[in-house]
Amino acid sequence: MNYKENFIVRREVKTGKKGKIRQLAYPESRLRGVHERLKFHLNKIKQPSYLFSPRKNRSQRDNAAHHLGQRQFLTLDLKQFYPSTTDRMVKRWFVEELNMYEDVAGLLTHLVTVDGKVSFGSPLTPVLCSLVHRGMFDEIASLCDTQGLMYSVWVDDLTISGQFVPGSLLTSVREIVRRHGLKSHDVKYRLGNRPVFITGVGVVGSNLVAPNSLHLRIREHWEQYHRAVSRDEKDAMSLRLLSLLGTLRYVAGPSSTSGKKAADQMNSLRQERNLRQRAAEIRYFELTLKRSLRSETENVDAPF
Repeated sequence: MNYKENFIVRREVKTGKKGKIRQLAYPESRLRGVHERLKFHLNKIKQPSYLFSPRKNRSQRDNAAHHLGQRQFLTLDLKQFYPSTTDRMVKRWFVEELNMYEDVAGLLTHLVTVDGKVSFGSPLTPVLCSLVHRGMFDEIASLCDTQGLMYSVWVDDLTISGQFVPGSLLTSVREIVRRHGLKSHDVKYRLGNRPVFITGVGVVGSNLVAPNSLHLRIREHWEQYHRAVSRDEKDAMSLRLLSLLGTLRYVAGPSSTSGKKAADQMNSLRQERNLRQRAAEIRYFELTLKRSLRSETENVDAPF
């Protein structure tokens, strides 16, 4: 316990498009093993249907698909979600929800927190925070249920949707968040007549669409593919395109128009790649045959 600091790594990293500096403090060696073990056990706790991350077998696409067919959307983030989750919150959860003795709860809290808050960079932190703040998330879920609204949580991103999302709901949600010791920001109201992007996936009525950035990358890679001259260049660009087109097909859905188009393009790329490989094999066979014939001719002409 006294040597916990010896098993903590501290460093700064830039994240996001704006290059925001984040202070990481995460466990290593034996302490990381403790965090991994606790994560394993906490993941056994049944999660509510509205939680999409951290959760196994649920993706960003699933989170967006949860809001298909809705007309109005309210999204907000929990500001400084991890740094705002203090050791007091964690210990209270151990005591009140898991019925631990104070000393046991204090011991575990000391192991899973750094500098009085949860560890930013620990594998345990996502699931731990989702459980510590379950009361807050459940309270918002109940509020949405009473008004017939859809609700989902992706780590610290909250999305609420419905045919009509009243403005008073935002006031109620922010009050719940404040009462639980957190703050909300980046609040956005959107209408579904244009793509509404939820965790990077667009929702338009009953359809999911890929972000424009993905379409732009695909277009750029197609241009590079057509400019490529050598077989190696073509094959390298083909692999990248297959990956991007596979992502597009997954996001949009295999039965959608764009999904079917992506599948056709992927099949075309594979066929062209196979043709290049077959042509290379034929050239290699012809070259080997010529060398063999030349060698036999030289042996016949030899005087000994």
